[in-house]
Amino acid sequence: MSTTGTPPERLARVSELAARLAEKTLADRMLEHPTPDATLRALADAALLLDAHGQPIPPLALELLTRLFEERRGEAGAADAVAADEPPSEGGSDAAPEEAPGRRLMRLFRALRPGAKT
Repeated sequence: MSTTGTPPERLARVSELAARLAEKTLADRMLEHPTPDATLRALADAALLLDAHGQPIPPLALELLTRLFEERRGEAGAADAVAADEPPSEGGSDAAPEEAPGRRLMRLFRALRPGAKT
């Protein structure tokens, strides 16, 4: 089987596709459509791949992943608080305050990958 394109060209294509998927997802969210888990995983996988090869992650993709992560973390925190009969905490981040949200998000995604060491 012949491969088409060199790794940098493939990484550029991954970046392009991630940006397009982020744009489509943002448009869907503006229409109040839910974001499927498969879309979230595809964006996260693209971001991890690009990050692993030292390539920039499309800003819109990183922003969207950060928003989705914060929303889902907020929903989980609210559900836990309801179960414990407590008000949800404000902020509640375990990461250092000076750490960029994108870095925290990438660290989380790496930890969730199959075979990741904890």
